[in-house]
Amino acid sequence: MYTITDLSKQFNLPASTIRYYEKIGLLENVEHVNSRRFYDDSHIDRLNAIECFKKALLPLDEIRLFFTYEKDMESNSEKILEMMKTQEAKTIESMEALQAGLEHLQKKIRFYTLVSEAVKNKTPLPKWSDVL
Repeated sequence: MYTITDLSKQFNLPASTIRYYEKIGLLENVEHVNSRRFYDDSHIDRLNAIECFKKALLPLDEIRLFFTYEKDMESNSEKILEMMKTQEAKTIESMEALQAGLEHLQKKIRFYTLVSEAVKNKTPLPKWSDVL
């Protein structure tokens, strides 16, 4: 059995987030004894899945829907598959946008490295086109 403090440390999540996950149905069957919550390995597995889905940018309401569908995989396999494919496309789109932003940032770093070197060497400042 694990306490909320154990989970909070293991997942680097505030206890309030773990309580919220319970409140919205992401963590089910949490044992309550004398106003304390106790968790088992199934909750660890569930939190691992939640964290994985969050990294893939899946909103909490869709994570909850996934877990609802997963309870009856045979009936919901097509819905789960469609949900995962849709999120995959959204995640790829986000990654591409992040990659474009990173590339622009790297160009700025190259440009301002050249500016800094020009200032130190008292040479003409570079043009933005020098790094494109």
